[in-house]
Amino acid sequence: WKLVGDDGRCAASGKLPACDVPIDNGTRLGTVTVALKDVPPARRYRLVVGLEGTPFENDWDLWVFADRVDAAAPEEIVVGNRLDAKSEAALRAGKKVLLLARPGDVASDVKIGFSSIFWNTAWTRGQAPHTLGILCDPKHPVFADFPTEGHSNWQWWELIHGSAAMILDRMPPKLRPLVQPIDTWFESRRLGLLFEVRVAGGRLMVCSMDLASDLDHRVVARQLRHSLLQYMASERFNPSIEVSGDAIRALLRGE
Repeated sequence: WKLVGDDGRCAASGKLPACDVPIDNGTRLGTVTVALKDVPPARRYRLVVGLEGTPFENDWDLWVFADRVDAAAPEEIVVGNRLDAKSEAALRAGKKVLLLARPGDVASDVKIGFSSIFWNTAWTRGQAPHTLGILCDPKHPVFADFPTEGHSNWQWWELIHGSAAMILDRMPPKLRPLVQPIDTWFESRRLGLLFEVRVAGGRLMVCSMDLASDLDHRVVARQLRHSLLQYMASERFNPSIEVSGDAIRALLRGE
């Protein structure tokens, strides 16, 4: 067996004891133990298990995250759940605001899921989920400290479960979400879990994934929050699309 990084380097390896393997399923071959203190975190790895001297291998994706990572917002970033008076004042002053919309507050009837639509939503009368995974740009600096491909994989499971898809159809056509759920093809709405815009002269990031609760135990959410805040604290966070405060408030219930 070997643990291989996305760069092709072997981070750890070993041999399982020889044994007779029956023609069967779920046969225990041994235990793989890896000390991760020397394995660079916030990366994807593959656990590869093969039969020595043959081309036969199986592999499984896994992700390594640090035990501790700074998820606190820098002083220059205002964090809130709604576009309230404090957030608007910060934007008018040219500051940066992170709006962590609570999923239950999002004005949307889209039922998001990590798994894809079963068959199709027309034949199943709108059976949840209504989405087909996500799209994102792994080269975007917002993901500099968060390992991802351009599509769903298992590190997104925790983030997508319990999130809410914002409907962005009324936003400017050029606005493309940083994390975009793929809608049922019977609706084809422009959905977003994370996007950036300018509002009232300031820079605003809007997220409808839970990046706030129980971060001591939710290492994936903590890592994405860290990567997001690092990006927002840099000069690379410079959205070009401008929208009104009312357009943002329309995304939430009771606004």
